[in-house]
This record gives sequence, C-alpha cells and structure tokens, in this order.
Amino acid sequence: MEFYLPSEKIKLMRKKFRANQADLEGENMTRAFISMMESGKRTVSKASSKKLVEKFIDIAKRIHVNLELDDEYFSRLPEEDARYYCKNELKSEQALSHKHLEDLIKIEQSFNLDDLLADTYKRSGILYLNEMEYSKAFIYLHNALGKYKEIREFIPQVEVLCYLGKCKLRANQFDDSIFFYKQAVAYAEEYKVQDNYYIASHALATVYGQIKEYDKCLEVLNNNIISKKDKADKLVLVNAEVMRATILLDTDKNHEAGKAFFEVIPEVGAVDKSLLGLVYNNIAEYYYKIENYKKALFYISEAQKHKLETNKKFLSSTLGLKGKILHAQGMREESILLYELAIDLAEQYSRFDMLVDNYKELVKILEEKNDLERIEQKMNYMIASLEANNVEEGIQYALHKLLQIATTQKESDKAMKLLHRLESFL
Repeated sequence: MEFYLPSEKIKLMRKKFRANQADLEGENMTRAFISMMESGKRTVSKASSKKLVEKFIDIAKRIHVNLELDDEYFSRLPEEDARYYCKNELKSEQALSHKHLEDLIKIEQSFNLDDLLADTYKRSGILYLNEMEYSKAFIYLHNALGKYKEIREFIPQVEVLCYLGKCKLRANQFDDSIFFYKQAVAYAEEYKVQDNYYIASHALATVYGQIKEYDKCLEVLNNNIISKKDKADKLVLVNAEVMRATILLDTDKNHEAGKAFFEVIPEVGAVDKSLLGLVYNNIAEYYYKIENYKKALFYISEAQKHKLETNKKFLSSTLGLKGKILHAQGMREESILLYELAIDLAEQYSRFDMLVDNYKELVKILEEKNDLERIEQKMNYMIASLEANNVEEGIQYALHKLLQIATTQKESDKAMKLLHRLESFL
C-alpha cells in the first residue's frame, strides 16, 4: 500500500474524478490557493482538508459514487496516513488474516511505527497460538516483547509474557514456561496489573503442578491467590481451589481431596460451568484411587459429557482416565481402544502433555501383553508426532523404550543408533 503527500492526494483525486481546480473553489478556497496546496507550496491545514473532502464527496455523488474520506485526509503526511491506516485496521473487529497482518508489519517497519508494530506482532502471535502453531506464535510474541521493551511500554509486556509462557507450556517446555510466567507475575505486581497478576500466578502454579513440583505449586496458589481472596477474581479463585484439591489428590491425600472437590462444585457451577468437567474428572480419579470403580465410572461419564459440551480439547485426559478405570476392572482391550482414541484427540488439539501421558499408560498395558511389536510401532508414532511439532518432552522416554526393545531382540545396530540419539538428551 502506498501513502502520498497532501499535494499528491489532491492531484490524484482530481485526476480520478476528472475535476479541475475551479470545481474545488469555495469560501476561503480560491483557485490560486488550491494550486499552491497542490504544488506543495502551502501546507494543507485540517480546515482546508475538510473543505476539500466536502467538495470531492459532492463531486463523487454527482456520478453516484460513495466516497468515504475522513475530514483530515488531505492534511496528513504519508507517515501519519500509515499510522491512521494501521491503527484503524488493528482496531477493526473483523478477523485479520496472517497475510493482512504481515502487510501491516511491513508498513509499520517502513515508517518506524514501533508502538503499532509491537501490537501487530502480538496480534499475529495470538492468532498462531489459537491455531496451535506454537513455534510461530513464540517468534511473533517474542518480537512483540522486544518492541514493547524498546519503547518502554511495561504493562503490555505482562500480557505478552503470559502468552509466551502458554506457548512454552503447550510445547512441553516447562522450564521456559516457568521463566516467562515468573516474569509476568513480577511485572504485574510491580506495575499493579491486578487481573494479569492472578492469571499469571494461576498459570505458574499450573506448570508446577504439571511437573509434579507440588510444594511450589501450593506456595504460589496460597501466597498469590487464595490468601488474597478479597481482591482476586472469583473465577481465578475457584480455579485455584480446584487446583489445590487436585494437588491433594496427586499427593495421595485422597479423602481430603474428595471432600474439597465436592465442596467446590456449587462455586464452580455458579462461576464457570465448563470447569465442571475437570472437577468431575478429578472426583472420578479420587474414586479410582480408592478402588470404587462403579462411582469412578459414573463421574468419568459426567466429566466426558461436560467436556463434550464445553471443552473438547481437554477430553483426552478424561478418556485416558476412563481407560485406567476399565483396565483396573480387567477390560484390557477396551482400555487400549480408549487410550488410542485419547491419543488421537490429544494430537488433534495439540495437547502434547496429554499425548505423552496417554502413550505412557498405553505402553504399560502393551508391556503386560509383551506386545513388543506394537510398542515399537506406537513409540515411533509418538516420536514422529512430537518432532513434527517441535516438542522435545517425551522423545527421550520413547527412545528409551525403543532401546529396550532393540536390546531384548538383540538388534545391536539398531540399539547403537538409538543410544546415539539418546545421548543428545543426556
């Protein structure tokens, strides 16, 4: 897209509508004055621009053309036009494509519109994140963070740091995710961005919970959210209570966990019904752990129903737990089918943490059957899926399993190649 000087705009508009300078004359707008503006000898003021806009709109109407110009159009310089255009495009409620955003980035780079460039990088990164293109999302969000740092805009950095943490979490890069979320919490606290402080704190606790650093998880939940319940957003607070109950379950404090989950159900239902799927999922796990499989199946079915209605991308974990419950009751083949379905869903929604967890549970059952051929097949599928999405977490596990099989079957060449690949993780 090209942007023109005020003098060029007048000339181009006259040419477009085959108008002469006399057609633009009016009160305090002589032909000589118009000629001087068109030649660049006089600056086009906002008042003069408004009169020119009115004249050109009137000329366009005569030939049944709807001309849309703002009053200051002819007074703006190219860099001002570029800013006006990019700002309005970013404000638009219409979804912007990657190509459109790339076009905006080129304009903003050309005219050194660093504040808008930061916003456009962020917009592109969020779009890729929503499309589960985590590597591309990270690049654009990191560019946005860099630009916000350059122009010393601190508050937007908090939101971008949260998105960067989410990118790394979805890619199973937990240490990096923790780094970005910690920065987000620190910035949010320093610059008093209250909403993002609680959101980032909850996300940080989630990562700690996922890597089983439960003490750190509880420390963040208690110090940053639960102890500040009078200030924290109700949804964040309920999520924190659910997570704390989940930690109790993961640390085998089963009865305390069960009690906590049942107590939080009314609050969850009042604040966010989509969370009920998670709560019922965890109640099912509680009953599974105390070997009450009948109730476990009832609640896992409730969890499945709620997740199908509200949040299918988390359905993989529910199907995996259902597989565990069936396996505990001796239904091995049914369990295998559920794990395979859970893996397919995890891959579909790019939930690689769930994908790895379900593969691990599936391998345990296949090991019971001593089905080495199928384990080898599944581990190769798992590696291919993770590598295609630039996810490292889980590959080491798969290579280790493949090495065990190669050693068992006395395939020394294959074992040496696998060992060489494993060395890169050590």
